[in-house]
Amino acid sequence: MKIYLSPSTAGRYGGSLNRSLRNFDRFIQSQLDNLGFKSSFDELWLTLSYPPMYVLPGVIGIEIEHKKYYITFPYSRLNRRYKKIDITLKAPEFSEHFDKAEQTIYQHQFDIESQYKNIQEAELAQILVDKFLEAGEIINSKLKKNDVFDYDLFRRILLNIKHSINPYFLESISSKQSIQEENNRVKRAIELREKRKNSNLPKDKLLKDLRIYYVDLPKKALYPYDYQYTEIFLNLLIKKNFKCPQYNHLYVQVAKTLNDALMNSINIEDWYVYGLATIDFDNYLKQTEKEKENIVVQTIIDGLRDIAIIDDLDISIMNKIFSEVRLKGLDTELEYRTLENTYYKLKITYYSRSMEEQCPIYFNLTEKATNKTKRVQVGKADNSQINLWLQKINLTNKLIKVKSSDSIRAGVYLDDKPKEMVFEIAELLK
Repeated sequence: MKIYLSPSTAGRYGGSLNRSLRNFDRFIQSQLDNLGFKSSFDELWLTLSYPPMYVLPGVIGIEIEHKKYYITFPYSRLNRRYKKIDITLKAPEFSEHFDKAEQTIYQHQFDIESQYKNIQEAELAQILVDKFLEAGEIINSKLKKNDVFDYDLFRRILLNIKHSINPYFLESISSKQSIQEENNRVKRAIELREKRKNSNLPKDKLLKDLRIYYVDLPKKALYPYDYQYTEIFLNLLIKKNFKCPQYNHLYVQVAKTLNDALMNSINIEDWYVYGLATIDFDNYLKQTEKEKENIVVQTIIDGLRDIAIIDDLDISIMNKIFSEVRLKGLDTELEYRTLENTYYKLKITYYSRSMEEQCPIYFNLTEKATNKTKRVQVGKADNSQINLWLQKINLTNKLIKVKSSDSIRAGVYLDDKPKEMVFEIAELLK
């Protein structure tokens, strides 16, 4: 029987235990599994409902609604069709454990009863065991003839755990469970990669997005180069109509070790996939800015190549793009859109830059009769703004008319950029 433990309070649900209790429920699970506990139910969902010490903005007053339900607990349901047990218990002892650290961040705060304050983690662990025992009693009282739930063994195992609890015991099992969890995540990630290798799915999804994530590195550790070059690689791959199987989002997971990258590469949806790359971050910090730039480029290449090898993507397209980016770097000119009519061809291009510098955007206007081309910078924008700002473009025989998106998102993100622009072709070609 798989155990799922979740906290619940006003407007918030889910999460895990903290600090030395973080893996305590997994330890209980392992003891039940190893010591032969049997049940005809596959899942036990145990919810700890506690009074909130704060509520999130936008849901003020929800604590009143929560209290109406809270006073009705315990709740229990044994679903024999789906072999699932749901139990919700009052757990006021856990308010500080889940809420105290973040309480001061929020405006709407609440106090709790003094008897539930300053509970030490060893005592809290014993209380958690008591919650499991309470759940066991409820289940035992509702069993029917054909149900299997070895309550006596369940109770003995939990009491043995309770008698063993002390601070050292908690730290020890937390450490062991963390190692086991890491090993399981690495194993799972490797299994998923092997499954991808053997899937042979048709490559029929056009690429939409490319991002880079890192594990155990400082915020913006690889900025601005990761930001600049993911835009470059994404633009070039899209222009080549690069196709993927099932997914259309590529995520490069960067870490100091392969195991760290693997542990953070387990996707729960099929519309994105991870490629892995490692970095010697201590060495990275010692490099010149140009050397850092080159390291980030190679890191992204490593992640993309990892995806291509596993999923048998068109590596020839990638290799050509890799060579172009290595040669041109941040001078790689990116195409946003091309329009033409009988007389003119307009190619809109830009260069990827940092959020602070923003991308310079150019109109490259060609008169077809004379093959005369003029290039004019029309402004700057962050790469996330370009499509919103230059969303509607109309090329006539005399004018280029540009309108931005009229969406709420555009209103927020475009700041003070003009919502409409009109350019006279005769002036541009002078």
